[in-house]
Amino acid sequence: MELQNNPQRQHGSSDSEHHHHHSHHHRSRVKPVVYCILSFFLALVLFALSVCVVLKTTVFSKNFILSSINSCGYSAMIREELKKELTSLGNASGLDKEFVSSFVDSLNIDDAIEDYISNFYSNRSTLVETTAFKQQLLYSIDDYIKENNIDRESADEENISYLVDAAADIYTENISIPFFSVIANYISKYQSPLMTLILSLCAAALIIIAIIFFSNKYKHRRFRYISYAFGGAFLATAAVPAIVFISNMISKVNINIRSLYNLFVNYMNGLFMNFWIYAGIYLFIAVLTLILCRKYYNKVTSH
Repeated sequence: MELQNNPQRQHGSSDSEHHHHHSHHHRSRVKPVVYCILSFFLALVLFALSVCVVLKTTVFSKNFILSSINSCGYSAMIREELKKELTSLGNASGLDKEFVSSFVDSLNIDDAIEDYISNFYSNRSTLVETTAFKQQLLYSIDDYIKENNIDRESADEENISYLVDAAADIYTENISIPFFSVIANYISKYQSPLMTLILSLCAAALIIIAIIFFSNKYKHRRFRYISYAFGGAFLATAAVPAIVFISNMISKVNINIRSLYNLFVNYMNGLFMNFWIYAGIYLFIAVLTLILCRKYYNKVTSH
């Protein structure tokens, strides 16, 4: 009896072995697909993170636009444009070129621009402050009248106040940045949600990396999938500035005012340069994890 049962038992065990082998084979085919999908999602999260961090450190940062202003000589250009426009206005009112030139030189353009930008970022009034400008111009006109022995009665008060108001309008136009008011609304509205988004993306990236790391028994596999993700993030992040610079989009923008054009080009170049920084970080991590993957793979195969 026992002799008869034995072959059946052997046959049953070979069946279960075959089934076990089949399911293991199926699992080993599914696992790489799952990890590739995880790597793809990690690459997307890292790319989104780089975009958000670039926005946070450029568009949402007061210091970034101020450094763009300083590095492109914006204030000096504004001063020249002011002299040109106020000279035309002064000529019509009988003020000579030297008066306009020395008056514009006495203005603190740098502080005026900085105050204007600070107001935007601190969500205060976004208007250019003209009170000090008007007072300074009135004092200068008074001094001009005294120095040139012009009869105070012949200098019509109404004309002077018209001149001061017109000059203040020109000053406001030159100090203010046209597209800035639109950006300012978004800055105040999305400052805190952007920070929340950055923290959420960081958490998502760490969770995916932890899943890849702790669910893989072999170290070389862990590093391989992380390398895929950072490689993908590098390609996506580097593609953004590459497309912009290759297409020469920035310098093709049509802005007639020299100071604004220079500021725009400098600002945008700085913004897209930041993408290269994060692309470089991703490339470094991708190469590093690839080297570690090769190292551990060689260890496994040599054993």
